[in-house]
Amino acid sequence: MKDYGPPGQRPYQCFMGRWQGLCKTFDAQGNFLEASAVHMDVYWVDENRWHLHEHFENLYGVGETVFRTDIEVEGKTCFAANEMLRLEGTELTPYNYVFTIHSDVSKTTVYNNHYFLDPNTRRIITHKVRDGQTHVFQIQDFVKVA
Repeated sequence: MKDYGPPGQRPYQCFMGRWQGLCKTFDAQGNFLEASAVHMDVYWVDENRWHLHEHFENLYGVGETVFRTDIEVEGKTCFAANEMLRLEGTELTPYNYVFTIHSDVSKTTVYNNHYFLDPNTRRIITHKVRDGQTHVFQIQDFVKVA
């Protein structure tokens, strides 16, 4: 059984659930490059740790990719590290979060802004940087399905 936790204002609680989304990728000039489906399952492992299972059918420039990451929570901040990434995040409001991810998969530094438009709709705006230059921008739109 997966613990999606009780509804409420606990930091990161709004991430919990199964999500289906579309990731749209743009070049540094804002030109559309491609779109790909993304599937996400997010649940509490224990009181201060949640698990992110994120499946990109086609991560831009990489191909099919699955991230499995346990994320530790300390107050409004979180962090994770594994062979694929290093991640730090902060809750700004109960429905707005920022993350910095150092990806060993895409060889980029990823700046993510998560906006929960409502409890079942989330948008992520991403700026990926490689060697100090914009690599791509991405917009991911998700709908909670469970």
